[in-house]
Amino acid sequence: MFKNTLFWTAICSSIFTTLSLKFFQLFNFIEWSPIGWAEKWRSFAHLHVSIQWMLLFVGLTLLYALIYIAVSFTTSIPPSVTALIIAVVGVLAIEWSIHSPSTPSAAFRSVSMPLLALLAIVLRFITGTAVYMRKNSVETIK
Repeated sequence: MFKNTLFWTAICSSIFTTLSLKFFQLFNFIEWSPIGWAEKWRSFAHLHVSIQWMLLFVGLTLLYALIYIAVSFTTSIPPSVTALIIAVVGVLAIEWSIHSPSTPSAAFRSVSMPLLALLAIVLRFITGTAVYMRKNSVETIK
């Protein structure tokens, strides 16, 4: 049951994130391209755009599965707090790697609020599910 929930949580989170990033790009809520990583990595630059989006989806699925496993051990911390901390750190890392600001204050000013909200929602879903399933499996054993 634990592995099945892990799989579907990661898949659903990746679908929602990928579609939301496409929406953000379409309506200019973010100034960068979610598949811009493909141009930096020369081996993926020649691939069709739909394949680049599919690779982003697969990468997000793997990342979300790892986050699910990692946060399942944080049962003593409220899932909302864990999700917000991971979201803020994640958005700062993403924006820092894209814009390369010179100072930390410039990094905070360049943060995309729609991206922060998206990651907070997705990570709250992942952490809430992971913590609930961990607590449920521990209670079932007792």
